[in-house]
Amino acid sequence: MQMTEVLIPLREAIVSAQKDRIIQRFEVGLENISIVNLKLLPSTFGESDIIKSVLFVPGVKVVGEGSSGFNVRGGSSDQNLILLYGAPLYNPNHFFGFFSAVNPDIIKDVYLFKGGMPARFGGRISSVMDITAKEGNRKEFHGNVGISPVTAHIMLEGPLIKEKASFIIAGRSTYSDWIFSRIDNPILNNSVASFYDLNGRISYDINKNNKVELSSYISHDEFRLNSDSLYRYMNRVSAARWKHFFTGRFFSEISLNDSRYEYGITSERVAETGFNLAHSIGSTGIKADFNWYPVGRSELNFGVDLNGYTVNPGSYLPSNDSSLVVPKIIRKEKAAEAAAYIEEKFILTDYLSVNAGFRFSSFFVRGPASVLFYDPELPRSLSTITDTIIVPSGRFVKTYAGPEFRLSLNFRFSDNSSLKVNYNRTRQYLHLLTNTTAISPTDTWKLSDYYLKPQTGDQVAIGFYRMLYKNNIETSAEIYFKSIRNMIDFKGGADLIMNANLEAEVVNVRGRAYGIELTIRSTEGRLRWSAGYTYSRILMKSITPFREELINEGKWFPANYDKPHDVVATFNYLFSRRYSISAGYTYSTGRPVTYPIGVYNLDGIKVPFYSDRNRYRIPDYSRLDLSMRITGSLKHKKFGRSNWIFSVYNALGRPNVYSVYFKEDNNIVKGYKLSVFAMAIPSITYTIDF
Repeated sequence: MQMTEVLIPLREAIVSAQKDRIIQRFEVGLENISIVNLKLLPSTFGESDIIKSVLFVPGVKVVGEGSSGFNVRGGSSDQNLILLYGAPLYNPNHFFGFFSAVNPDIIKDVYLFKGGMPARFGGRISSVMDITAKEGNRKEFHGNVGISPVTAHIMLEGPLIKEKASFIIAGRSTYSDWIFSRIDNPILNNSVASFYDLNGRISYDINKNNKVELSSYISHDEFRLNSDSLYRYMNRVSAARWKHFFTGRFFSEISLNDSRYEYGITSERVAETGFNLAHSIGSTGIKADFNWYPVGRSELNFGVDLNGYTVNPGSYLPSNDSSLVVPKIIRKEKAAEAAAYIEEKFILTDYLSVNAGFRFSSFFVRGPASVLFYDPELPRSLSTITDTIIVPSGRFVKTYAGPEFRLSLNFRFSDNSSLKVNYNRTRQYLHLLTNTTAISPTDTWKLSDYYLKPQTGDQVAIGFYRMLYKNNIETSAEIYFKSIRNMIDFKGGADLIMNANLEAEVVNVRGRAYGIELTIRSTEGRLRWSAGYTYSRILMKSITPFREELINEGKWFPANYDKPHDVVATFNYLFSRRYSISAGYTYSTGRPVTYPIGVYNLDGIKVPFYSDRNRYRIPDYSRLDLSMRITGSLKHKKFGRSNWIFSVYNALGRPNVYSVYFKEDNNIVKGYKLSVFAMAIPSITYTIDF
């Protein structure tokens, strides 16, 4: 037998200690959550949840119980870029915000960039959550099935061609309607709520230099809460990726992705008023990333990113032949975004590392479109329109472009301590128009246009990091200041649904956020714990030449999600490989609200008089969650390994207030507090790994 020599190019192997990764990495405000640590956190209704897990990270907040989305360092929920298979996910939640839209069974790692955002990412100004999905086992067939009081799930993975191609599929659904039907409450008896999601991925190594992946995701939610209106919303993601190695030090990654989000409302109980209301946003993109590791201690990344957007602002149509609803369809919005970036990481000395990046992005608003012109001496409204220009297809309505700078410095004082400084400029061309505090399925996405300028953010952050007790304990202190321009807020009484002239319903605002985040954690050994404290503020100020449009007379006021004090803590103890317990606690200042402070009479009609916007606050929020995991026998020849998860959500039964509302009773206006969960919610989940 004759042996033939074959040279196989490999990427440079970088060996580093995991314990001091917080010292080594460049970025300020980077959090890495592995699926192992995710499953050790207390679960919500017995199911691990990536969105809930990031809420235990200092600087990440949520406005209240059951709220969709999250807020990072003073940014609104739509300012977070959530990537699944490299594609943006426009609605990250199921079931009123109680479950993440991403099935934890397909997650490998999650990286959350709160501060030092790499130049390869763009399109959002607050954070990037990059969800790395599993590829599927290339050697053996494995699976997982599970059931809880609310959901059931299944995951299967294995080789298609051993050591060469693999697949992974996962599905999840809820059967919560039977719970509503058994609750002795007429409102819940007449309600329905359900969701499902499906994931699939195929990975194939063509040869030693080429690898391709095909991925797909779909989710669907629908609910009806004691009414005849049925709400539906859906995410769809498709992605393809080709990775090519030119040499062991130079490789590329070309990816295509398509992401769609749509919602609809249907009412059919009364035939004469039956309607279908729909809204959607879609984007299709191609991205080329190149990575080069030249000789020496450096890394060069560069690439281009192209995206096309289509927004259906709304269609309002009769749901049957008997309906008297007048059809209305708002013209679609179209735009293209193009960006190029370059970024270099290099180690100058043993004690100083630099990550410098530059991204240039541009946005082209495309026709056909109608551009309204308003009297410049008066606030924009239907009555102040002076002219209309029709922009035909193939022409640009407006073009925006600008640079985005990224710079991070890492000063290492020793093997266990470092100081990092970071500056980010980011641009965002999408706006989410909402008059609710949290993301709602019926919020309206809007592209930057002739009047709505892209949002821009500038953030400066400084962090000090130190490892203690033989590098077993991580500590960090980060401070930041962020300035945000061209945010929008709604005018009083604004109508955002099915409105073709949204520029007349909003006002430009400026935002500023600042804070300090303190963290201490231990992630190794039997006892794993973390604790964090955040003091932060996010203030806003309306920018308009018209006094009647000013919010709070043009003074700085707290945003809806401004919660100055925030405390988070997690605890996990592994008695053995089979038994573990965990706990999670969170406390935060109550969010701002606007109260009616008086009533005046207008032609015999009582009209409430409201305070300045967000002048008051609801009570503070406090919640303790508990969980225990019991794993079945670890015998190698056993077919499957069972897992029991016993959890209690809000173990102390605290009636945390979500909102405060007011009703008139016998000519007296009374205030009421609304709590989503005013009691402890226990659950049991059973899963089998095979």
